[in-house]
Amino acid sequence: CWGTLMYFGEKGYVETTKKIISTARYIKKELKKIPGIHVYGDPLMSVVGFGPAEGFKYNIFTFSDMIAKRGWNLNPLQFPSSIHLCVTLLHTKEGVADQFIRDARECLEELLNSPDAEAGGMAAMYGTSQSIPDRSMVAELAGCFVSALYTTNKSTETNGSVPKQ
Repeated sequence: CWGTLMYFGEKGYVETTKKIISTARYIKKELKKIPGIHVYGDPLMSVVGFGPAEGFKYNIFTFSDMIAKRGWNLNPLQFPSSIHLCVTLLHTKEGVADQFIRDARECLEELLNSPDAEAGGMAAMYGTSQSIPDRSMVAELAGCFVSALYTTNKSTETNGSVPKQ
């Protein structure tokens, strides 16, 4: 916040904040119109959380993976399975919020028409971790996953040369 305030100044910061909140409220209102989407709570600021509406059965994380392929970055949540969009200044540009709503509607329609779509990517990871009955295992498994991401080959060779011993 401080960096943004310094960059835009107080007036610019307030105007930018108003645009972001207005856009988030617009997105919330439009998401509520899509059959199959339930907006959680009444988001008053810049984060809009949503998931499957009652009576609709689909994997929200598969939906998230699908919409990510269209360039949108949503964050997965658990208990209940859901995702949220953090609205930023980029979303306030003309046509961006409407494109998000179109993409959300199209992705959901595609997903509902292929109920047997396999979960991959984040859908598989979040779905699996949520189904583990012993929650203490999740932290350990997540730690192993992150550790594997950062594990490097122990070779001391760099740029084709071997350091002298």
